[in-house]
Amino acid sequence: MDKVVVPCTRVEGHGNLNIYLKNDEIYQTELNFSVFRGFENILLGKKLIDIPNIVSRVCGLCYVSQTIASCKAIEAIYGIEPSHELSLLRRLLLSGELIKSHIMHYFFHSLPDLLKIFNIYGNIDERYNLINYNPHLTSNIFNLIKISSEINKLMGGRVIHPITPLPGGIIFNPGQKSLIFVEKYLKKGISNIEIVIENFIDLFSAFDPPAEFDLSNPIYFGLKNDIDFDRYEGNLILKQDETTYDDFQAKNYSKYFDKDPNLYGIMFKTKSKNKILTGPLARYNLTQNYGIDKISEYLSNFGKKWKNSLLFLNFLQLIEIYYEIEKSIELITTISFKSKYKLKQLNSIKETNGIGVIEAPRGILMHHYHLNKAKIVDQVKLFIATEINLPILNKMITEYAKKLYEKEDIDSVKEKIQIMIRAFDPCISCASH
Repeated sequence: MDKVVVPCTRVEGHGNLNIYLKNDEIYQTELNFSVFRGFENILLGKKLIDIPNIVSRVCGLCYVSQTIASCKAIEAIYGIEPSHELSLLRRLLLSGELIKSHIMHYFFHSLPDLLKIFNIYGNIDERYNLINYNPHLTSNIFNLIKISSEINKLMGGRVIHPITPLPGGIIFNPGQKSLIFVEKYLKKGISNIEIVIENFIDLFSAFDPPAEFDLSNPIYFGLKNDIDFDRYEGNLILKQDETTYDDFQAKNYSKYFDKDPNLYGIMFKTKSKNKILTGPLARYNLTQNYGIDKISEYLSNFGKKWKNSLLFLNFLQLIEIYYEIEKSIELITTISFKSKYKLKQLNSIKETNGIGVIEAPRGILMHHYHLNKAKIVDQVKLFIATEINLPILNKMITEYAKKLYEKEDIDSVKEKIQIMIRAFDPCISCASH
């Protein structure tokens, strides 16, 4: 069996595209990256209070999600919950993170691919050509990146790797001036994201996405809050079409997927042969109601073919940015932060296991810590969205590669398969850690 290896470019982190050939036919294709699971070992024996600041270094994009998932796991160990107001501040931080993560992926990774797929513009893989392709669009993209950075700096204490979230809440009592600044940035962001969304609609809504990107009826996996679209809290849910396989608490996760992720991703214990998908597409299919009329109007521009396509993830990323900005403005204008809110104290350990779950930009993120009899962390498991999506990603790129190789050479296969990989928005930094 022959093996072709090519670096997978324009993704978050470093990975290889492996193509296996047998009798001059493609046998298997996979996204491969070295799974060190280093942070799971680094955290062993560490003081619980120090862990959130350590795990924020796992990634340069998902730093808030990693920190807050860690805080929630530790809070479960101590049997405490942050006050409502401090939880709202965490939500603001999560919104700032999502804005930057989604908009950078869309502009630098996906937009050049989409323009190529639909044959709208020439090759703009080079950053200079991309930035100059549409200066007005570029200006709004960079404004959103700046807005996200300013929110993270104000609320998290720094642009990346926040220092304010801790078990029990967040060590930040925003003054009126800080909130005015955040609200100002967010309101500016609404006009920026509207321009980006409308540009996407103008460019792509008249086309049908290629059939190769169709999702083969996956099982969607995410958080489900009966009240609203929510990335901060809720039960875990597995759903396919209108069938809910199960709705379960995070502490029961081992009944549904393996405790030990491997090179081939996280394996779920379902009777269905269909693969699991988490992230914006799952959140959309589990909710389908963002509660904002403008979003419903935007979504109405796309029919069933788009909504059954992997490429729709790119549009949903923009929709989620709009949603997070709108909800953050609503949060700031309706909740009073005039009082100083204290952290809940970590007094006595209630449980030897602590599990924290959050919807990171790319999907479900879960931290599981276990204490031994000496109350020292002796087991750590980090469950990453990219590892959850890896089986369906590898299945789709293998099927696509086989079809391509019937008519095209291996160089063309290598190039086009990477487009499909980027459409998943994998975070290899988080998955390998």
